[in-house]
Amino acid sequence: MRKISGLRNARLDDGQRLVDLAFSDDGTIARVGRALKFPRGATVLDAGGGLLLPSFVDPHLHLDLAYSLDLLPPNRSGTLIEAIRLWSRFKRTLTAENVMQRAVRAIHDEVSYGTGLIRTHVDVATAAGLRLCEGVLAARQVCRDFCDVQVVVFPQDGILRDPGALDLMREAMRMGCDVIGGIAHNERSDEDSRRHIDLLFDLAREFDADIDCHIDETDDPDSRCTEYLAARTIAEGWQGRVTASHVCALGSYPDVHARKVIDLLAEGGVHVVTNPCVNLHLQGRYDRYPRRRGLTRVQELLAAGVNVAAGQDCIRDPFYPLGTGQMLSVAHMLVHADHLSTPALLRQAMRTVTDSAARAMRRRGYGTRVGCRADLVVLPAQSEHEAIRTCPRPQLVLKNARQVLPTSRG
Repeated sequence: MRKISGLRNARLDDGQRLVDLAFSDDGTIARVGRALKFPRGATVLDAGGGLLLPSFVDPHLHLDLAYSLDLLPPNRSGTLIEAIRLWSRFKRTLTAENVMQRAVRAIHDEVSYGTGLIRTHVDVATAAGLRLCEGVLAARQVCRDFCDVQVVVFPQDGILRDPGALDLMREAMRMGCDVIGGIAHNERSDEDSRRHIDLLFDLAREFDADIDCHIDETDDPDSRCTEYLAARTIAEGWQGRVTASHVCALGSYPDVHARKVIDLLAEGGVHVVTNPCVNLHLQGRYDRYPRRRGLTRVQELLAAGVNVAAGQDCIRDPFYPLGTGQMLSVAHMLVHADHLSTPALLRQAMRTVTDSAARAMRRRGYGTRVGCRADLVVLPAQSEHEAIRTCPRPQLVLKNARQVLPTSRG
C-alpha cells in the first residue's frame, strides 16, 4: 500500500463542495480546503468529484461463521433456532486454520466495499472452545494493515446453561479480545437471563471492557432482557460503554412498555445495533399474516436520542444465505425496513454505517475533519442519497493515508 499525501476534488456530503485534503505523516488529515499546495513530488490523487466519506464501519459481524453455509446441512426451516442447532454441531469440528481462512476472506470482502473498522463476535461456547477465537485473532493479525477489527467474546450457548463458558470468555479476553459479549435471552429462565447480564458486568469491570450483548433477538413480546441491561448500565455507571444488539422484541412490545424501555436506553447511553438484512430474514418465521418485520423500533429510538447503528451480521452462513459485507447495502435495506425515506432519515441511515457505528465502538478520530484518521472512502456518487440508492463500489479506499483500493504497485 503506497502512502498518499493528499486528495483533490473530493465531494463532501452536502453534495456541493469540492475540497482538497492534505495528510500528515502519521496518517491523519492535516488540512481541508480548496486549491491546497503540495510539495513537489507528493503523491496526490484526484477524487474526480466523487463523494468523500470516512470508511464504513460494520459494528456487528460474525467472522467465525462467514462462508460456512456450504459446509453444513441446509437450514430447511430458515429459523434462528435451526441455525443455532446446526452451528452447535458443526463448530465442534472446526479448526482455527479453517476459521482464519474464511474470516480473512470476509474481511477482504468488507474492505473491498470500503469498510475500515469491524466489530466481530466470536463463539467461545464450550462446544467451540477457543479454536474459533484463535482463528479470528489470527485473521485480525493478517489483515491489520488495511482493516481494524474489534473482537467480542460471545457465549453463543449461554453462560448459565453452558457451564465453562464464563471461564472461556475470561481466557479469550486474556488472549487479546476486546469486548464482553452475551446472549441473555438464550438462558432457560428470566432469572437466569438477569444473572447472565450481571455476570457480563462483573467481567466488564474485571477487564475494564465494553459490553455488546445479543439481546431479545426474538419476536416474543415477553422477552424483557433489554430493560434489565439498560437498568444495570445505569446502576454500574457504564453509560456509553454498552451496546444492545438486535433488540427485535422491542418491535413486538405494547407501545407503553416500549416507551419505557426506549427511555431507559436513552438514559443509560446504551447503543443499539440493528441488523436489518438478517433480522428481516430470520424474524416473523412463526407469524401468519400480517407478518412482523422483526426489526427494532429504529425511528423511535432515534427520536429519543439513542445512538443507533446497523450491521451486516452474517455472510453466507446457516443463519443467512446471503450477505456481501457491503455496508451501503445494509443502509439501503434499513431504509426499506423502517421507512427511512425523508432526507433527514436518509442521512440517519448513512450515519448507522458510519458515524453512529464508530460511536458505538467508541472509535476516536473518526471523520473527515482535520485531525481525524485518513481512513476514507471515495464513491462514484454526487450525494449520500445517491450512494444509498445505487450502492456503488468505491473508486478509492484509504487506510491511514495509504491506498488500499484500487490496488497500487507504487
